[in-house]
Amino acid sequence: MLRSFLVVLSFISVIPVPQRFIPEWDSESLRYFCPMLELSGAIFGALWLGIWHVLSLAHMLSPALRGLFMTIFTLAITGGLHLDGLMDSCDALFSHRDRETRLRILSDTHAGSFAVMGCVVILISKTLLFSELLTLNVSPSLVPVYSRLGMAVLLNNLPFAKTGGLAVMLGSSRSRKHNVFFAVMVMVLLMCSRTLALAFVVCLMLWGRVCMKIFGGITGDLLGAFVEIAESVMMMCLVIRECI
Repeated sequence: MLRSFLVVLSFISVIPVPQRFIPEWDSESLRYFCPMLELSGAIFGALWLGIWHVLSLAHMLSPALRGLFMTIFTLAITGGLHLDGLMDSCDALFSHRDRETRLRILSDTHAGSFAVMGCVVILISKTLLFSELLTLNVSPSLVPVYSRLGMAVLLNNLPFAKTGGLAVMLGSSRSRKHNVFFAVMVMVLLMCSRTLALAFVVCLMLWGRVCMKIFGGITGDLLGAFVEIAESVMMMCLVIRECI
């Protein structure tokens, strides 16, 4: 489990992990990759909470500027990994091509117009939402916990859209037994915030349907896109809850 956690941490974050502690990517080190994704969400949540408290005390800054700093921080700690997945997914999703062509677009390293538009929309949305939540004094520290849980659930349960690729490698040791752990986490998080839990379930079901209907399964880019979209939707639900 420790080896799987180190693989997860070194892959989806820029948190420094000494090279000598990073194991080889084999069946043993990836055995608990999906459950450890959820644990990494707790790490991200703690980091979000820390910078959140710092920015909440920076009253000399405008809410918009604090929201921008929060967005930059959340982007920096992932190295833009999930945002890259969102951009590729936007190009493929809105290309209105057949499934095979869309899958090829996902693998294309070039950014198209839809990728740029998706990137701009998500960054502006997160900046404004962070700004609103800072003004309302509502912490979004549980948001990355939910988003990584969803990432783990999708990777552990949906078929792979391609015969090769990152998702196939990372999900090579997935198991239905992990779903028991995910179910327990959902119940725990439900007690923490019903608003986030409801938004999470809706995002998970809808994105899972999109992946299956349009792409025929999951890929690494689609997992990254889920994280970005779900986090924005969950934060929007927090804002709406406080305003009504």
